[in-house]
Amino acid sequence: MPRHWTAEVPSSVFGLQGSCIVIPCSFNYPEPKIKPSELTGIWFKGAYEVIYHPDSSSIIKDYRGRTELVGDLRQKNCSLRIDPLHHSDKGPFTFRLEIKDHSKASYKDDTVSIAVSMREEVKVGEEVSASCSVSHSCPSDPPLLTWSHSGTPSIQSQQQTNGQWEETSSMTIRSTIADNNQPLVCTAAYRGGKTVSSSKTLNVKYAPVDVKVEGVSSVKEGDSVELRCSSDSNPAAHSYRWHNSRGPLPTMGPTITLERVTRLTEALYCTASTQRDKANPAH
Repeated sequence: MPRHWTAEVPSSVFGLQGSCIVIPCSFNYPEPKIKPSELTGIWFKGAYEVIYHPDSSSIIKDYRGRTELVGDLRQKNCSLRIDPLHHSDKGPFTFRLEIKDHSKASYKDDTVSIAVSMREEVKVGEEVSASCSVSHSCPSDPPLLTWSHSGTPSIQSQQQTNGQWEETSSMTIRSTIADNNQPLVCTAAYRGGKTVSSSKTLNVKYAPVDVKVEGVSSVKEGDSVELRCSSDSNPAAHSYRWHNSRGPLPTMGPTITLERVTRLTEALYCTASTQRDKANPAH
């Protein structure tokens, strides 16, 4: 059996103004031979200001209706909830235990971050696993985590040290070309209206698409004309090949000039490719 009055509370707890905060607290005391019939938990700000008492009339005006003992004293849990948190709620706060027909003692001796993680470089069509974590101090009203990309996220909540909890949202998406260079944003909305966002930009690798040959729309016989091969890819096309119906032409770049065109000049085809992908043709 314990011989001393002891309590475990963090030295400090960080919360968000307008949201709620839970101060984790556990205690012990020299138990009397006869099991106590009634335990009363009281919280003080400073030495004299009562911020929680079972009799609400004993609570100072600024804290009346904002504090709740969420711990079960029978389980030696004295955790206190403050909701909503005000800027002035800086403490120090002290827990006091009173045991009916026995003893009483005060235990005097004893912003927001958000992170998104994912693999940022993927190939088109690959699945991307993203997770978003945020710390908070209100387990009964955790922040709502939302994503800018459609999907079905899973939520996990885990208690940390010093009265903090971590809320994590995980989601898997299948990357598309439209996702390239687009931010994947995670937003945490706290009770009280405060929001915090963080993002990562997707780098989706894909082979050349929309390959086409461009040039002037009309030309006279005997003129010279320059044709340009364009494409959309990530990374950008590394090489271009030109050919006609008879086979490849010596020109290797994205442009080719035809001298003295006639009505018999053949159609040209262009093939674009990156270093890692197969070529895609256009004409």
